[in-house]
Amino acid sequence: MGNSTTADEICLRCKGARMLCGKTHCPLLIKSSILKSIAPLDMYKKIQRDKIIFGASPPGVFVGRFGYPQVNIGPMIPINEDLIEKAVLLNPTVTTKDTSVLDISEFWYGKSQEEIITYRSSLARSNFKLNVYSPSKSTGFKTLEEVEEKLTLNERRLLDASQELAMSKISIDTESKITRLMPQLTMDPHSPPLGPIFTPETIRIVDNIKVNPRVDYAVNDSDLNATDAIFDYLYKPNLTLLNEDYHSHKLVLGTEMVRLLSSGLLGTKERRKIVPTRWAIAAVDDITSKRLAKEIRHYPEINQFYTFHGKYLDNNFVILLIPGPWSYEMMECWAANSIWTQTVPGVQNADSFRIPKIIQDHEMETGRKKYASNITGAYYAARKEIVEFLYLNHKQARVVLFREIKGGYLVPLGVWVIRETVRNILKDGFGSDSMNKHETLDDALIRIRENFSVPLKYWLQASKFLKIIRTQRTLNEWMK
Repeated sequence: MGNSTTADEICLRCKGARMLCGKTHCPLLIKSSILKSIAPLDMYKKIQRDKIIFGASPPGVFVGRFGYPQVNIGPMIPINEDLIEKAVLLNPTVTTKDTSVLDISEFWYGKSQEEIITYRSSLARSNFKLNVYSPSKSTGFKTLEEVEEKLTLNERRLLDASQELAMSKISIDTESKITRLMPQLTMDPHSPPLGPIFTPETIRIVDNIKVNPRVDYAVNDSDLNATDAIFDYLYKPNLTLLNEDYHSHKLVLGTEMVRLLSSGLLGTKERRKIVPTRWAIAAVDDITSKRLAKEIRHYPEINQFYTFHGKYLDNNFVILLIPGPWSYEMMECWAANSIWTQTVPGVQNADSFRIPKIIQDHEMETGRKKYASNITGAYYAARKEIVEFLYLNHKQARVVLFREIKGGYLVPLGVWVIRETVRNILKDGFGSDSMNKHETLDDALIRIRENFSVPLKYWLQASKFLKIIRTQRTLNEWMK
């Protein structure tokens, strides 16, 4: 359900995730990680000397995917008071005790790239290794119970501390005795940037955790499958995110669901497993949007064409709503010399991007079963917010999302950029200032032409939906 791409477009499809070029590490991501860390060297020397990291974890837990099935799991702990103080200047809600904004992407919309990198550079992530593969299992994963059986007492304590943090609603003072700290800043197109890495000997939670009752129920019900736990108990459709709703336990955020799923805390007892954070992000977006899509298929179709427009971090979006049954297409065009269209010797030639290259994935009324391998995680992040918007407005429509990424988007910051931008564009519903109403598809396409530097003809050539809609007569037209 997507375009095939040439060798020159391999980086657009891979985005540093699947190593389609055959290299062991993405040369573009290595190049984009300009700073090993923005933290001062003296701070690292002090930690290496004291062998102790102490701070209020947001709470944050990360499960890596590199080296799979031998994955790294562990909490993220603030390590630098200077960076926390800088974060306070950028966002007054940050304190040395309440550091939740450092890891919750739902609170980042409107922040600059510098601010996001500052948040993430101040968090060190633990690298405690676990093997999550079981050749004897048809699933390919070990259940959490199987993993725990193989752990030493200290390893079990490290895992328990990580899972305890994953459940917490509030920032928790956490202390770790370490053997090594590696200054670095790692970029990923799906997950937020990741700061320095430390190897823990011990991890100790100093405070008592506070758990949302919904989370407590979902984690303790070992007969509840993960999909039902997320959709029926944790998730609540809500385009307008309010801090008071979050702190009053009315909402369980997507970031929190990802922590629980990746830490092996959701699902029936025999199916709980450790899942890399990157995969868990896509899974939460897919689970919630797929279930909502079933609901909106029973809603009335819109009877006019609508376009919504918005920009953030040099990402330019137009969302086109077309009368018809629910279906969805997303197209991306990365400008020449943006991160995924650079010259990479032996991989791709930037000259090939003089003519815009647009990649797309889509699904018809019946949905899709295969992974959106061209757009990847951004496809599911955007779909979640679009389906949520239609659900809350009791409408269904055919949707085409156009995304143009220019050179000002210097480094990949994660699919939260797409999710939160689409949320912001749609949050005011059909009364939004960003919305235009159109009588015909051609009128709607004029807005596409006016808001993008890429000529309209390239979008029309790349789109599966628009080709069908522009040439297919409806039953009403035929009867007339």
